[in-house]
Amino acid sequence: MNKFELVRSALKKYPQKYELTLPRLLDVGCRGCELKPYVADMVDYVGVDLFQNPEGVVDYVLDVSGGLPMEDSSFEYVVALDLVEHLDDFEGGLNELLRVTKGSLILILPNLGHILFRMRFLLHGRLSDKYDMKYGMGKDRHRWVTTLNQCDALIHDFALDNNLKLTTIWFNESKKQNLFATMCRVIGVSPNLWAWASLYVLKKPEIEGMK
Repeated sequence: MNKFELVRSALKKYPQKYELTLPRLLDVGCRGCELKPYVADMVDYVGVDLFQNPEGVVDYVLDVSGGLPMEDSSFEYVVALDLVEHLDDFEGGLNELLRVTKGSLILILPNLGHILFRMRFLLHGRLSDKYDMKYGMGKDRHRWVTTLNQCDALIHDFALDNNLKLTTIWFNESKKQNLFATMCRVIGVSPNLWAWASLYVLKKPEIEGMK
């Protein structure tokens, strides 16, 4: 199951109870709007990104670090897949995403503690090209080395501080990754070595009387 299928599954599992034809979903850091085909039948999709994509279908082109031009609690779902690690102020970014969320905030953070990245760094001295320090890299690059244990602790504390119900799902995107993860589970290897990323579903408390 890829990350977009996982988000669709989360939307089904954690439906929002509001009287709308379709709940609204804001995809922050949408890139090519790859999530849209997976959820278009379930939500009214709006995409935000730093750049317009070649198809010209990003609804809002802006730097999330400067804030979002939406009112408080204006989307039933806010989704940010592999976005937070790109932000200088990740705590401010999380608070801004939560501000425009009416129901659920869905995040994905990659695990750079995965054995693949450890081996890549050991053999080649680099985690991935997203962390390379090169002239002309521009604004869109990773700022943080995110590892499973630290990410899980970060989002747990964020949820606790904001009175949110948290569900965490460790996942892998390919058959090879899943096979490796299964073998690691059997012999008791830490998930920090075999989980490719974490998906977090953070639900705001339901307001009394809201359907």
